[in-house]
Amino acid sequence: MYNDVISLLTITLATNDIGDMVETIVKSERFAKVKSVGMKENYEALAVGLKPELVFVLSDYYDYDDQEFIEYETERYKVLRTYKKESNELEIVVTR
Repeated sequence: MYNDVISLLTITLATNDIGDMVETIVKSERFAKVKSVGMKENYEALAVGLKPELVFVLSDYYDYDDQEFIEYETERYKVLRTYKKESNELEIVVTR
């Protein structure tokens, strides 16, 4: 079941009126399943210096628009990779 709520974050940088760079964040909330990273994938990622933390599964890959960050339970995660399954689900592997 897709019981957990995640926020897909679109982050843009723009210059304000006085010339400072300002970060703008747009959040899109989606329902997802939260899973652990598999042992094989975890060891393979560690071998190349990555540390995957969680896997979020969206029911439809159309809900994802190449966002680089996800917020879940007040933590911000960076997307490492995505994987579209035959059932139209999308797995998103993230790290902190």
